[in-house]
Amino acid sequence: MTGTPIEEMKHLGFTGAEAQVYVYLLQHPLSTGYEISKGTGLPRANTYQALETLAAKERVTAVSAEPVRYAPVPPARLLKRIQAETEERCRALEQQLSALEQPDAVGHYWELNERGRIEARLLELVNAAQHRIAASLWAEDLEALADALRDARDRGCTIILNLFGEAKADFATIYQHEGPEKVVSGHLVALAVDFEEALVASLDAPATGVVTQNRTLVRLVEKLIRDEAYVAAIYERFSDDLEEAFGAHLVELRRRLLPEADAERLVAITTLGSRSIHLPAALDESLR
Repeated sequence: MTGTPIEEMKHLGFTGAEAQVYVYLLQHPLSTGYEISKGTGLPRANTYQALETLAAKERVTAVSAEPVRYAPVPPARLLKRIQAETEERCRALEQQLSALEQPDAVGHYWELNERGRIEARLLELVNAAQHRIAASLWAEDLEALADALRDARDRGCTIILNLFGEAKADFATIYQHEGPEKVVSGHLVALAVDFEEALVASLDAPATGVVTQNRTLVRLVEKLIRDEAYVAAIYERFSDDLEEAFGAHLVELRRRLLPEADAERLVAITTLGSRSIHLPAALDESLR
């Protein structure tokens, strides 16, 4: 939520007095320092100090000599200039801080304990990606990220998605997996960008997640996403042979490696699926 113009200007580096003077000049251009002081209620010394600073920073302009009258730089031009100055300052600061960073320090992780924070960080990582995005997502997750992923594709990023459920994503290479109703491990998401940063999270309540730049963990998340893609591609090509060897949904293989509760759920899902397939035609029709 944004505040008043005065409060927002303070966030951009204006003092309270400078912000008041600038806003007053927008409403009363060509005012003198005396008129500004009287109109804003600021002490005259504070007013003239603010005017001097604003003029030095080219945020207001003196347009006459006797008496000196002031006009504000138009807001659009002023804010573009501040934006450019801020971006340049951030670039310079990034270089300075990077020079101070110790390589071994790149290994921290940050915990995220609210779904809103996790979703915001997912979007932030996608927006920051420059070369590659790999992710495992549910179809419902894709809706919030689709525009950002499309923008990433347009700026040259390769995008690889393991997708659980049905959704359109013409901006990515898709590896299709079963729908969420057949997933036994819960609502998990994984994202890796540029081989440099990764996020893994469970969106089931209470939502928890981890973001990391640790090289080993990033590579592990990358491998997880690639392995899921391999499985999807292999299953699509050889599903009949695989299910003959390991049962529907590979139940006989998967149940050996899952926690007991998840294994029981997998068996239940698989059994239900098998029963639905073999229902008598008349009964099957009556349930539709």
